[in-house]
Amino acid sequence: MLSLTKILVWLSGLLYFVNAGYFVQLKTPTTFEALLKKDDKVKALRHIRPLIKKAFSFEGFEGFAGDFDSDILARLANNPLVAEITPDININVFDNYNVQHDAPRHLVRLSQREKIPFHPEENNYYYPSEYQGEEVTAYVIDTGINCAHPEFENRCENGGDFTGEGPGDRNGHGTHVAGIVGSKTYGVAKMINLIEVKALDKSGSGTLTSIIAGVEYAVKHRRENEIEAAVMNLSVGSFKNVVLNKAIEAAVASGFVVIAAAGNSNSDACNTSPASAKSAITVGAIDDKTDHLASFSNWGRCVDILASGVKIASVNSKDFNGKPLHLSGTSMAAPIITGLAALYLSSGLPNDEIKERLKMTSTSGAISRLSFILKPMTPNRLAYLPYYDLTSDFIEPYFSNYTESSVEKGKSMPVLIL
Repeated sequence: MLSLTKILVWLSGLLYFVNAGYFVQLKTPTTFEALLKKDDKVKALRHIRPLIKKAFSFEGFEGFAGDFDSDILARLANNPLVAEITPDININVFDNYNVQHDAPRHLVRLSQREKIPFHPEENNYYYPSEYQGEEVTAYVIDTGINCAHPEFENRCENGGDFTGEGPGDRNGHGTHVAGIVGSKTYGVAKMINLIEVKALDKSGSGTLTSIIAGVEYAVKHRRENEIEAAVMNLSVGSFKNVVLNKAIEAAVASGFVVIAAAGNSNSDACNTSPASAKSAITVGAIDDKTDHLASFSNWGRCVDILASGVKIASVNSKDFNGKPLHLSGTSMAAPIITGLAALYLSSGLPNDEIKERLKMTSTSGAISRLSFILKPMTPNRLAYLPYYDLTSDFIEPYFSNYTESSVEKGKSMPVLIL
């Protein structure tokens, strides 16, 4: 015979999961009619018949489910033919991913293989529930970050300043970039730690010296703080420079995953730095409303992968009330990949395998072939987040069913820095 006290304690601990009703399992072999006969107040138990939603009887398993009050539960608990009483708990699929509804378009595109409509019915960003960039640190070498912004949820700290302006972002570019990497609303990696490395001033300008100083700061800060997994975002650039490229190679050799914007001059990315650094992951931009290569994006064999880069919504450094800032450029495409790389790092993938994994999981052929006319050797690889199984060692190449007839014309906006 079941103890009513034990049942009530058990039920109280499951209130969150309860779906109003209860399931009563009978000892076998028995029937509901036998249960009634066993009770010394048969009339009282007969009143539960209309409350039963469903009765079960198969292979020696007997029971029924319904909505029962405490008096009936007490009587059932004291009936020797009752084996168990349990809440009719909610049971769901074991999803290994989360869904962000009404997400920014660049996140929606990242988690879908096929072209999304100009005005989609749903704006869902699907991302892993277990790996969200936790225990990964992103060093954003830029105009600074407004770390006090609530979008960063106290996961951002001011680091080195090589402009003389002091910490913070007087331009807005760096905060916008950091938001794409890891803010709660606009970020790919929603649990990542962000470090401000201020190498560009309020006008968005810096020097080779300030950028290399930023790279050096990141490398030394990571080593001194024993940070195991780290990414470096460089949404900056200039003409090709051997010295800057060597600094990037040194950062990668130290254990960093370095992501660089391809540039916005509609020219060969191999003629710019740090985009031409061999060990960097260089990112070109697309317009995700048309799935065309963005009109401004650099191209060529030095580009490793593509991501959304037109009218990207992210954190507005001057607005704490949730109004986003929309910017365009490969500067916005690069942090998408930085966030994606962080997800892979948090799943345990070694840093030296990140670039190849990004390529292997990308969507091949997603971008209009017309986009690549007079832009030779540009890879038609669009970044994709395999949110359902980030750690799988078996990756089947995916080829988009893109057709030119689905293309809509779009316009790009002026861009900042890169």
